[in-house]
Amino acid sequence: MAETVADSRYQPLHHMLSESNWDRRGVRRQLVVDANTHFGYPSALLLDESAFGKKGNMSAGVARQWNGRLGKVDNCQVGVFAAVTRDGVASVVDADLYLPETWTKDTTRCEVVGGA
Repeated sequence: MAETVADSRYQPLHHMLSESNWDRRGVRRQLVVDANTHFGYPSALLLDESAFGKKGNMSAGVARQWNGRLGKVDNCQVGVFAAVTRDGVASVVDADLYLPETWTKDTTRCEVVGGA
């Protein structure tokens, strides 16, 4: 975004997205409305996961789990994505980090990485 939005700087944008208190649900709802308006009807909703290989264990959600990109269980994070599509063009309208049970049961670890 910092490269696209005129006169913007990385740090304030990063703060807005990661630290400030804004209505994420409202933004996501508006993304769906805008995508449906842009693509028209009928359009399709796609749901998919994607894994990202990671070293260590202190990034939120990192665990030994299925990494479809590699075709094996490996140390990775897994994201779940929703996109609206029509005629070969898609717009991501939602995304979330999958948290394995090893993370959801370890509240101290979640607090350390800022997830609780």
